[in-house]
Amino acid sequence: MLVSFGELIILVVSFLKIELEVELTDKPGELVRCLEPISAQGGNILQVIHHRSLDVGKGVAPVSIHFEVENIDVIEDIKNAIEQQGVHVVKWEQEFVGFKKIVLLIGHVFQKDITDTIIRLLDSGVLVNEVNAKITQKEEVSTVKFSIVGDTEQKIQEAMKLCKEISMEKGLFLIRG
Repeated sequence: MLVSFGELIILVVSFLKIELEVELTDKPGELVRCLEPISAQGGNILQVIHHRSLDVGKGVAPVSIHFEVENIDVIEDIKNAIEQQGVHVVKWEQEFVGFKKIVLLIGHVFQKDITDTIIRLLDSGVLVNEVNAKITQKEEVSTVKFSIVGDTEQKIQEAMKLCKEISMEKGLFLIRG
């Protein structure tokens, strides 16, 4: 007999998006050297645009790097590490994006209509994004991972309360971390 169960595991973070523009010497390894401090501090690179056609002279080209960090405390460390390597930082803009929770649903999620769950969360005023699913067979337990993003902690807490209500309504076991 198959037993329907579900678990909800939550990771809470706030995060910033950074838009960085630097001038790099157009030679092998320069871009990697600039990206290493971001990676070392847990930054997630979203986009890199190498403007080779906009050479500013002496073999130097502007590069735009967009990334996000979950730990606001590492911002200055990243910026200092990049500058200490002799990289000229032309622009550094940061934007507080909001609060983010990673949600992992495990159970017969698709039989319990994950689309309905996502729509109800969206209707509560939060964003649901980065949705990933693992399905083996219709009868088997599936896994769905998604992010809930809100501009205030209050919205996130309300969305998590709604997650709990939905899981109870759909007969899923809910674990909150």
